[in-house]
Amino acid sequence: MEIFLKEIFLEEQHEPVQINSLNRTNATQADIIVKSFVAGAEYVCQPMLKHRMKPGVIIGIYDGDASPHHNELPLCIKNIVFINRSEPLNTAREQVIQAWKDNGENAKPLNSKKCLKCKYRTLTPQQVTIGKHLLRGYDIIDIAKLLEIHVKTVSAHKRLMMSKFNLSSDCELLHFLKNLKTHNPPVHLFS
Repeated sequence: MEIFLKEIFLEEQHEPVQINSLNRTNATQADIIVKSFVAGAEYVCQPMLKHRMKPGVIIGIYDGDASPHHNELPLCIKNIVFINRSEPLNTAREQVIQAWKDNGENAKPLNSKKCLKCKYRTLTPQQVTIGKHLLRGYDIIDIAKLLEIHVKTVSAHKRLMMSKFNLSSDCELLHFLKNLKTHNPPVHLFS
């Protein structure tokens, strides 16, 4: 991706690009942010991105057939450009160039106070507890015994988590939960 972006901006803008690892400090000033998204992550608040001081372009890289772009994106990634890892380079190039042009023409200052109106999705306390146990490798029967609740209750919470974040398999659910746990900065669902 670094070489790809350097090439695009050298050819299109005739300017070299400086690429840094994303951290809390440079995220507020970056012109372009590239972030990987697992299934379901597009519904979650992205703390590092919500305090950006200037618009810029956010590029979300994802796997799979289903595009994560939908009408309920959190405000911190509302104008994201999603690019599939398997997309042809010329298509990805056109998307990045168009996003950069749109950003230059429609650049508006960001207002993180709008976060109060954002409808990002979260897990309930019970779903967090069940998610922790799923990540530890327990199945729904083991979790039901540990929490002293009915297996159908655990199964219902698991189904609700999958539905809430549009996940279609146990594998996607586990990747999503692991992503939440290792989020940078961490989403404090797993402290």
